[in-house]
Amino acid sequence: MTHFAQLSQRTQTKLMTLARPLDANKSDLLLSAEAPWTCVYWLSEGVVRMYYLDQDGQEHNKRFFLAGDLFWPVTHSLRTKAIGFSIETLSPVLGQYWLFDEFKSAFKDNFEWLIFNQIWMERLLEAKLSRERDWLQLTAIARYRQLLVDQPTLIDQVPAHHLASYLGITPVTLSRLKKTHNLNK
Repeated sequence: MTHFAQLSQRTQTKLMTLARPLDANKSDLLLSAEAPWTCVYWLSEGVVRMYYLDQDGQEHNKRFFLAGDLFWPVTHSLRTKAIGFSIETLSPVLGQYWLFDEFKSAFKDNFEWLIFNQIWMERLLEAKLSRERDWLQLTAIARYRQLLVDQPTLIDQVPAHHLASYLGITPVTLSRLKKTHNLNK
C-alpha cells in the first residue's frame, strides 16, 4: 500500500496485522449520518461516496473514493460526534479497514503518527480548498471539465446522477452540457 510507504517497517507490519477485511455489496451503508466515524478504510476495489441529506431528503454528494484510496476520520469531532453525512458503497467493494484507535496505536511513536496525520490533513485541506474554489469560481461546465482533468476515472466509475449532484446540477443538465460541449466519453 503506497499510503504507508513512508512508515517504519514495524508500523507497516502492525497495520497489516490489525487490518480487517472489507467486503461490502453495492448500496451498503458503511456509516450513517447519526453515528461517529470510528474506522479507517482502504479500498482495493469499488467506489464509495460521502453524501449529505438536506431537510427535504435530497442527497448531495460530498466526495467519492475509488480503488487505492484511504479515507478516515481526521478530526476528533468526526470520531466522537454524529458526522452529519453518510458513507455508502456505489458498487461492490473490497479492501481493508481498521478501528481508528487500533490504527493509531500501530504507529511506532507519536512523532511517526504526527507526520502521517499532517500529510493527510494537508491532502484533505488541499482537496477541500480546491473544491470550494471550483464551486465559487467555475460554471457547471467548467467544473465538469476540471473533473475530467483532475479525476477522469470518476467519470467512468460513478453514475451520472451522482456526478451531477457532486457538480451541483441536475442529471438532465449534465446530459445537456455533455452533448452541447461534446464531452461524452
